[in-house]
Amino acid sequence: MKKVYKAHPLMVLSKVAPFLLIFIFPVVKAFLQYFTKGKITDILGFEITIFLIITAMAVIHCLSFKLTVDEDELIVETGFVFRKKAQIKRARLSSIQVQQNPLDMLCSAVTYRINTEAGSRRLSDFKFKLSLSNSKSIYNQIYLDTPVSRAHFSPIKVAAMAATTSSAFMGMVIGVPIIYRTGSLLGVALNEMLLDEINNVSNKFQNYFPPIVNTISLIFLLAYGVSFVYTFVKYVNFKLYLGEKSLEVKTGVFVRSATVFKKKSVNNVKIEQTPLMLLFKRFAMKVSVGGFGETKAVSQIVVPSGKWEEIEREFYKYFPFLAPQTKNLRPAKSSENRARFLFWPTIYLGIIFMLSVILAVKFVDFGKLILFLTVIATCVVFYHAYTCIYELEHGKIGFSDNVYARGRKGFNTCSLYCPKENIGEIKVTRLWTDAKKNTCRVRITVSSERADSMCVRLLNYDETMSEISKNFNIPE
Repeated sequence: MKKVYKAHPLMVLSKVAPFLLIFIFPVVKAFLQYFTKGKITDILGFEITIFLIITAMAVIHCLSFKLTVDEDELIVETGFVFRKKAQIKRARLSSIQVQQNPLDMLCSAVTYRINTEAGSRRLSDFKFKLSLSNSKSIYNQIYLDTPVSRAHFSPIKVAAMAATTSSAFMGMVIGVPIIYRTGSLLGVALNEMLLDEINNVSNKFQNYFPPIVNTISLIFLLAYGVSFVYTFVKYVNFKLYLGEKSLEVKTGVFVRSATVFKKKSVNNVKIEQTPLMLLFKRFAMKVSVGGFGETKAVSQIVVPSGKWEEIEREFYKYFPFLAPQTKNLRPAKSSENRARFLFWPTIYLGIIFMLSVILAVKFVDFGKLILFLTVIATCVVFYHAYTCIYELEHGKIGFSDNVYARGRKGFNTCSLYCPKENIGEIKVTRLWTDAKKNTCRVRITVSSERADSMCVRLLNYDETMSEISKNFNIPE
């Protein structure tokens, strides 16, 4: 049954919003100047004219938008003078995202994103505003997959995920632009005020650590706090609906988000453990979906936090078609291989201690700072050594209709599940030590926008090449 949907009027505001800071604030400033000083700037008329033209273009774009949904395809039509028409086969849809902010809730509107594996790499293929009722109608038309089960994850589990996946770097990326823009709009140097306050607090602890250490530590803690709050608010009220052919994830309270994708659109599944998750013995499960996300490089969290047994049980429940089906290749658990895995951590540790001694002798007044940095660097190397031992104890890779790999990825440990046809590259490399010991390292890369990859080291070379040639029809 064919149905036609028009854009919600709020789409006009979403089109004008990027220009508000450029036009609205100068216009408001000009009016305030007129009422206080009786003068008006010459540029005001020009700014109002340009703003009215942009608003008129947004209104025309909204009125000319049309979405047609039938049994086989979706047709998106936009434009008035230059008419554009895009036809999308429903079988080619990878995901649909629906987002609702507080303004949308008041107007009964939603932001709708349609994604395929084609289109721009950095943007959703189609983004527009629809009424809430039309959004539900389209969902019922496209995804005739009644959920067979529902999982609701408590705020405690979401908080555990936020606490263990947040980072100071992410907090800075989020917080610094907000502080800068807010300060610019208010005409106040908020960044300088915040740094002054941080310095005042750090000076109170200068008897224990140097002031620069206290300042850096406080900045990192504040940035981590910003990242934690952002992640928690984004994913709180986490709900998962499981159907026979699709999954739907709902999150958020103030800004509600719902993402629906077909199971066959999943490029790969990852079960990850960050350094902080290690302390609480928790894991998270994510999926990489073709064409998913505003940047086309986003992993959707399916299970925010849980023990390994819980996560593994959920994986086999949600994605049984990705389960490993063959024996796994593993590095030999020998004392020789243990020494090879710990080779670089040992080298790094020696370099750190050598540099710390040299710097302590040369810069006597900075002894506390050098000691602090040495302790931090040593902890990082010891954690790196742990991940290397993890590779030896748990590292594995298996090839069949599905590819399964487990090992470390940066500072995280990770298990990767992927259909064989989604593997874009298998890279087998050998150093001179590998050639001598008949071992190799294998890196698999998923053919997707995100290009997830996993490397497993010190595998038996002959056995590995035999498995690859057998499963991928490559002559040895």
